[in-house]
Amino acid sequence: METLNFPIDVSGLQSTLHPLLQTIKSSPIIDTLKPSTTADSVAVLLFLLSALGYLTRGRVWDRPDPNYKIYFERPQLVDGESSSKTAATRNIAQCLEDGSYQAVIFWGSQSGTSERFAEILARECLIHFGIRALAADLSDYDAESIAAIRGTHFAIFILSTYGEGDPSDNAAGLWDWIKRVKEENTKLDSLRYLALGLGNSNYKYYNRVLDAVVQVLDAAGATTLVPSRRADDARGATEEDFQSWKDDVFALFRRMGYEEKSVEYQPTVKVELRAAPDPQNDVAHQISVHHQQSSTNSAILPLPVKNARELFTAGDRNCIHMELDLGNNDIVYKTGDHIGIWPCNPDEEVQRLLHALGLEARRSDALEVSPLDGSAKPKVPSLTTLEAALRHHLEICSLVSRKTALDLAQFAPTPEAKTMILEIGEDRERYAQLISTTHVTLARLLQLASPTAPWTSLPLSFVIENVLPLQPRYYSISSSSVISPRRIAITALVVNKALPGKTGSTIQGLTSNYILSASKLPSNASIPTPSFQHTAYDNMESGRVFAHVRKSKFKLPITSSTPLILISAGTGFAPFRAFLAERTKLHAIGKPVGKILLFFGCRSAHSDFIYREELEKMQNSLGDKLEIVTAFSRDGDKKVYVQDRVEEYAGEILEMLDAGANLYVCGKASMAREVDGKIEEAAATVKGLGETEVKAWTDGLKKRGKWKADVWG
Repeated sequence: METLNFPIDVSGLQSTLHPLLQTIKSSPIIDTLKPSTTADSVAVLLFLLSALGYLTRGRVWDRPDPNYKIYFERPQLVDGESSSKTAATRNIAQCLEDGSYQAVIFWGSQSGTSERFAEILARECLIHFGIRALAADLSDYDAESIAAIRGTHFAIFILSTYGEGDPSDNAAGLWDWIKRVKEENTKLDSLRYLALGLGNSNYKYYNRVLDAVVQVLDAAGATTLVPSRRADDARGATEEDFQSWKDDVFALFRRMGYEEKSVEYQPTVKVELRAAPDPQNDVAHQISVHHQQSSTNSAILPLPVKNARELFTAGDRNCIHMELDLGNNDIVYKTGDHIGIWPCNPDEEVQRLLHALGLEARRSDALEVSPLDGSAKPKVPSLTTLEAALRHHLEICSLVSRKTALDLAQFAPTPEAKTMILEIGEDRERYAQLISTTHVTLARLLQLASPTAPWTSLPLSFVIENVLPLQPRYYSISSSSVISPRRIAITALVVNKALPGKTGSTIQGLTSNYILSASKLPSNASIPTPSFQHTAYDNMESGRVFAHVRKSKFKLPITSSTPLILISAGTGFAPFRAFLAERTKLHAIGKPVGKILLFFGCRSAHSDFIYREELEKMQNSLGDKLEIVTAFSRDGDKKVYVQDRVEEYAGEILEMLDAGANLYVCGKASMAREVDGKIEEAAATVKGLGETEVKAWTDGLKKRGKWKADVWG
C-alpha cells in the first residue's frame, strides 16, 4: 500500500504551542480548574484539543492548496488561453454587432411557451428569409443596453403575464428598466420593435406586461413595426394567435425587401425505429424527460388509488373525490400544496394516430431519438417504444395548430389530401370554423384529409417536433397533511365540453377523464369514458396514477386565532376542505380558533353541493366560529353567484380584513376577478379611496400575505 506523507512544520507547531502552555501554567485560576474526577479530566482534555485544533488550522492542517483554483478552470481551455477569460457580454447591442445578427427576439417566460415561440421564430426567420435573429433570455442581458440597439437592427419581444399582472421571473430586469425609462423620460428614438404578449383574458390583469412595455416604448419614441398582438389562452388560441402574428411579421419582412425562400422540411432530431423487445426501463421515472425533483417538486411516482367516491348527487356530470396512498416513499406534502397528475393518452387516440401513420404493426418497436444539433430538446426518452412515446410523452390529444397543418401538406399521401390540408392551413377562417365545431387532434386531421390512405411519408421526427410534450395538470390538494399525512385527496370535476354544430364533437378533458377511469366509478355523461392504462408495469395492479407534489404558498396562517375569509366556487372548495378540517381539529382539542367566513357557490344545492355532509359536521363542531354563505346559480328564478354574495357581505369582509383576517380565493380566474372587483368597490365606498389608493390597499394586503389566490383559467 502506498504511504501518503503530509509535511508538518514542526517549528511552526512549537512556536504556536509554547505561548499557549505558558499562559495555562501562569494562569491564577489554574488551581481552581484542576480536575477532581475522570469526567472533569476528559472535559479539560477535549477543551485543550479543541483549542489546539483551532490555533493550528491553516498551519499544520487544512492548509490552503496553492493549486486550488485549477479545480474551477474550464477543462476545454487550450494552451495559451487564460483561465480568467471573461464571459460573453451582457450588452445586447454589442452582442448583435459581434454576432452579425439583424434582430434579437427577447423572451420572458414562466412556463416555457414564450421561449418556445422565440426559438421557432428565430429558426424560421433564418430558413425563410436569411435573417439572423438571436433568441435571447431577458435575464442574460442588461436591459439598459436595449437603448443602444442601432436603427439598422430591430428587437422583438415575446412576453408572458402571470399571476397579478406580474412579469416572468426572467423579465424582472426589463420590468425595472421600463419603469426607469418612464420616470427618467429616456429617449429611444432609434429603437425599432415588434411585440407579442401571452396571457389569459379570464385574469384581472390580462397581458398587463405587454401593455406596460409597449406604452413606455411608444412614449419614449420607439417605432413599432407591426401592431402588437395579445394572445389569449382563455380561448385556447395561444398557438393560433402566435401564428397569425407571425404571418404579419413575415409580411413585414417581405415589404422590407427580404426574399422569402421555400424550404424543405429539415428535422432537428434523428428518429430510428428498430425491432426489439420492449425496453425494461423504469417508466415511472420517464413520464417526463424534463421534470426534475427539486425543493419545489417531488419525484414522479405511481401512487395507488385507495378510495374514490362520487360527490355529485344528480345530473350528467361527475365530480370525483380520490385518495392516493403515499405509502413508504419519500413524497411529503403540506396543507395547501398542489398535486400534479401525469395522465396518459387514451387507447383510442393512440390507436387512431398509429393507424393514420400506418405504423400499427410497429407499435412495440424500439424508438431511438437523438438531437441533430445542440438546441434540440428531447421530448421522449431513448430507448422507449413507439406506443409508449405516443401514450406517455406527447400531447397527441391537443388541438393541432394551423402552422402544423400547413407544414403537413408536403407529406400528404394523395393530391386530394394535400389540397384539403393546404386549404385548412392557409385560410384562417376555414381553420377557425373547423376547430370551433370539431376537436381536431393530429390523428383526426390526418384521417379527415385522407380517410383511407395512411401517411407513410410523414416522418416520425416531424410528429415529435410538432406535438407538445405531455404536461401534468395541477389540482389543489383537498386533504390536511396534519390529519392525513400519508394520503392525498383530490377533488376533480370531469370535463366533457360539447362543441356546437352537427358533428356532435366533444372535447373530453384528458386528465379528469383519466382520473374518472382510475376511480372505476360509473360515468354520468351520455358519452363513453375513454379507456386508459393506469400502470406502466405488467406486474402492477391497476388503479395507480402517476403524480408528484408541488409546493404552494397558499397556506394557513401560523396562528390559529387569525380570522379567515374563504371564497370559492365548485371544486375551488378543495383546499378549504383541508383548511377547515385543521381548524376543526384544533378547536376540538381546545386551541383558540379565529372566526371563519366561508363563501361557497355551485349550480344547485340538490345536485352539486360537494362535501355538504362534511361541512355540516364542521359547522356543528365549530359553532359560531364558522359562518357559511352559499350561492346557487340554478336554484330558483334568480341566478346567484359567489361574487353577488361577496358584494352583500362586503362590509363584514372589510371589517375582518381591518381586524387582521386572511382572505383566500380559490376557483376559476373569472370568478376571482369578479370577487376582487366587488371587494375593491366596497373599499372605495366605505374607506373613501380613489382608484390608485384602492390598488395600493389591495397590493399591500397581497404583499403581506393577507390576500391569497389559487386560481386557474
